[in-house]
Amino acid sequence: MLLQVQDGQGTPQTVITAGQETVTDLSGVITATGGSQVLASASTGRSGWFFQNQGVNNMFINELGAAATEVPAQDAGSICVPPLGILRAPADAPVTVAQLNVVGTSGDAYVFHQW
Repeated sequence: MLLQVQDGQGTPQTVITAGQETVTDLSGVITATGGSQVLASASTGRSGWFFQNQGVNNMFINELGAAATEVPAQDAGSICVPPLGILRAPADAPVTVAQLNVVGTSGDAYVFHQW
């Protein structure tokens, strides 16, 4: 849940807290091997998300709005999620409002929920 509060200097701040939000299921299947596809559109209302790779091959998530890549370069921005691996928005860090993208192997399924 996103809450708007003011800090001690009167500056508006957004705070994320656990709540009874509606969960949206955006689960799917990789449509083309090696091609980045949209996992979730940009959303300023997103306060959390959960991803599980249910395929048999690695998948790579980019939560910075850029295309996901399988390149393990430090500046590529994509995070590897192994088969049956889970990646979720961190509880102690900002939640991205940018588009999330995924790349993997055609036919591999994934679960993706956001709230």
